[in-house]
Amino acid sequence: MEKMYILGISLLLVAIFAVAAVPGLQMATQDQGLQYHSSVCIYKNNDLVDCSSNLLYGDGKDLIKTVLGNTGSGGPVKNITLCNATAGCGTPQDDHLEAYTEYASCGLTAGDGTYANISAGNWSISKVFTATCDNLETNVTRLKNADGAINFAGNSFTMVTLQTNDQINVTWTIWVT
Repeated sequence: MEKMYILGISLLLVAIFAVAAVPGLQMATQDQGLQYHSSVCIYKNNDLVDCSSNLLYGDGKDLIKTVLGNTGSGGPVKNITLCNATAGCGTPQDDHLEAYTEYASCGLTAGDGTYANISAGNWSISKVFTATCDNLETNVTRLKNADGAINFAGNSFTMVTLQTNDQINVTWTIWVT
């Protein structure tokens, strides 16, 4: 009986060490915390061009912290910009130092999007831009706080060339769990 007891404890210890040694089999011991999920969809003249995920900037992470901690200013995150691809648009990077020259004319000037509450922790911000010039190329967008001082997130998408009166709808759908 004593041998069975020792054998059982030994097998249990071996099993515990085996689980601890194999990645992916370990039990989570601490809360995984806040998670950020988002997608950006681009429409040209109401036709879907591209939908993809984006990179949450370090500033965006800090903004979430500031807003949740209720210690900041600068307004809500709802300002949408488009990058002028002719001037160069880099793939979003965590430090937001990629090449990025936002449009300041031709109907593609940055502005506040329309906020829509989808459900708890899930919302969208969208803005329709109407081109007033020809041959406008864009392939990167940013979401900023209302005064435009903080880059929250960036997204690169399939290149879109707009002609006068073409519309591009940028919709950011964000959910935080």
